[in-house]
Amino acid sequence: MRALRWALAGTAALALALYAGILLLLFTHQRDILFIRGRYADEREALYQARTITEADGTRVGVWEVPAARAGGPVIAFFYGNAGTLSDFAGIGAAFHREGYGVLLASYRGYPGNTGTPSEDGIMADARAILSALPRGHGKVILWGQSLGTGVAARMAAEGYGAALILQSPYTAVVDVAARHFSIFPVRLLMKDRFDTAALVPKIAVPVLIMSGTADATVPFEMGETLAHRLGRHATFVPFPGGGHNLPTWSVAAVADKWLSAHFPIR
Repeated sequence: MRALRWALAGTAALALALYAGILLLLFTHQRDILFIRGRYADEREALYQARTITEADGTRVGVWEVPAARAGGPVIAFFYGNAGTLSDFAGIGAAFHREGYGVLLASYRGYPGNTGTPSEDGIMADARAILSALPRGHGKVILWGQSLGTGVAARMAAEGYGAALILQSPYTAVVDVAARHFSIFPVRLLMKDRFDTAALVPKIAVPVLIMSGTADATVPFEMGETLAHRLGRHATFVPFPGGGHNLPTWSVAAVADKWLSAHFPIR
C-alpha cells in the first residue's frame, strides 16, 4: 500500500508539474498564440496603391487602398484576422470597388512589412491612425472585420470612426473564445488582450451586419447570435448553415453587397 501511495503521489506531482509548465508556456507565449504573423510578405495587387502610415509612437504600418469611383463615395475598411495579411481581402475589395466603393485594406503592427509588436492596445492605435489618415474627401466609412478583426472594427465603430459595421465570424470576446479552447486553465485571470466586443455594444449606434457559420469550430456560432441579440434593432444577423470559420468569400460578398445597397446606395 505504501508503494501504491508513493506511486499515486508521484503521478499527481508529475501531472501538477506538467499542468504548471503548460500554463507558464501559455502565459508567456500568449501573444504568439493569438497574433499569428509572418506567414509571408504580400505582393501588392495592381489595383491598389500602397501607403505607409507612421504613428505617433513611431510605429509604421502599411495599407493598400483605392478611392471610390466618385468623390465622396463610401469607403469599406477591412480588418483581417489573427493569421491574416493584406491580400486576404484584396479580391473581395476589388469586387466592391467595381460597385463604386473605395477600399482600404488595413494591417497591424508586427505583421509582415510593419514595425512594432502586436497587442490589443497597439492594434487599436493602428486602426485609429489608419482611419484618421484616409484621404480627404472620402465618404462614409464602412468598417468590416473578420475574426480577430471584428473586435478592431467594433471598437472603431464604438469610437465613432464608421457609419456602418460588418462583422464576419465574430466573437463576444477573444477571452471567451480562449476560455472555451483552454477550459482547464484560468484564462480569464491571465489573458492580457481580451478584445471584449460584447462590452462595446452600448456604444455602437450604427447599422451592423453579422455573418456567422453554424459549424464554426474556432468561434462558436452562438457568439454571433449573442452579439446580434444584444445589438437589437441595429443588427442584421445572417447565419451560414454548415459554414466554418472561414466563410465562402463570394457568398459573404453577396450578402454584404445586398445589405450595403440597402444602407449606402451608390448608383
